[in-house]
Amino acid sequence: MMPMLLAGVSALPGTSCVTVPVDDPRQARAEAFERVGSWAEAAALWNQIYLDSRFQDLDAGRQAARASLVAGRPGDARARLDDLLRRSPGDPGLLELRGVAHEELGLLEAARADHQAALAVDPERPAALARLGALEAAAGETERGLDHLVEGVALDPSDRGAQLQLGLLLARSEQLDRAAEAFDAAFEGDRVSPRVPLEARLEAARLMPGDPRAARWLELVVRERPQHTEALWRLGQSEFAGQQRAAGLRHLAEAAESDPGDVPALAAYAAALSSSGRTREAEAVLDHARGLTLSPGEAALLDALAEPRSEPPSESEQGSGGAERPAGGSAALAGEGPADGVSPRP
Repeated sequence: MMPMLLAGVSALPGTSCVTVPVDDPRQARAEAFERVGSWAEAAALWNQIYLDSRFQDLDAGRQAARASLVAGRPGDARARLDDLLRRSPGDPGLLELRGVAHEELGLLEAARADHQAALAVDPERPAALARLGALEAAAGETERGLDHLVEGVALDPSDRGAQLQLGLLLARSEQLDRAAEAFDAAFEGDRVSPRVPLEARLEAARLMPGDPRAARWLELVVRERPQHTEALWRLGQSEFAGQQRAAGLRHLAEAAESDPGDVPALAAYAAALSSSGRTREAEAVLDHARGLTLSPGEAALLDALAEPRSEPPSESEQGSGGAERPAGGSAALAGEGPADGVSPRP
């Protein structure tokens, strides 16, 4: 299944908890369960209300499906949505929800069909556009997917999940300035959004290695995961490239210390030291790295650092990625080599 495509179904569009006139006291209890994150209990209550209404309270059925999705029960959600769509054929909101359920179940063609059907009824559904675009892009239909993502984000710029998907697609298409704008919108604020897991910030930095703009996305990762080696060295790399050399070297040193066996972290630190004229310290780090059991890719990474340059780095190299291409002609800070992950839940 596509990474991060399905993150944060708790913020599904048009599904925020809005209190309605309460005829059944269980509705208030179900809403209370949702407010405290007890989605399985909420789903059970909404389902019971729907069944007790003899299938007439379609809103309760819809809420049951949504709560089941957030609770991580897409099969239950799809069964309820199939039932609801038999009673209310062509409802675009129900089709969109079922599309999400199909995504969660890995039934991506069925998900596409649902989102397309929802848009055939209501062409300006931003979440359906964005999800359809992400599915199309994952299937290799990059231009079509990008068009739908751009359209969805234009209709709802506050959809951080859609902004994230747009940024990922733009970065993979090497449209880095536009990608950075989308990432800024996705990562706005200093908290983790339910629709944008912490891991997403690291993925963005991987797609824009050595870019100074990545530093502002990675700060939260390091704050939440102070010993996360890859987050530390990528933050240091981006800071160094943005002329925050003292901070960059500090984070690169912390990365190397946090895992002395992490070759990309060691290579990144050595490259920055070398670029700063601290050649002996760089060689000491490299000597330590060469003493590790290396994969072919890691060995090549270290060998690249040792390659002599015929001329010093240009101003453009130093300004746009001096830490990425240090003295020695290396791409050591470009993010090559194995990387550990970040838990999406802080």
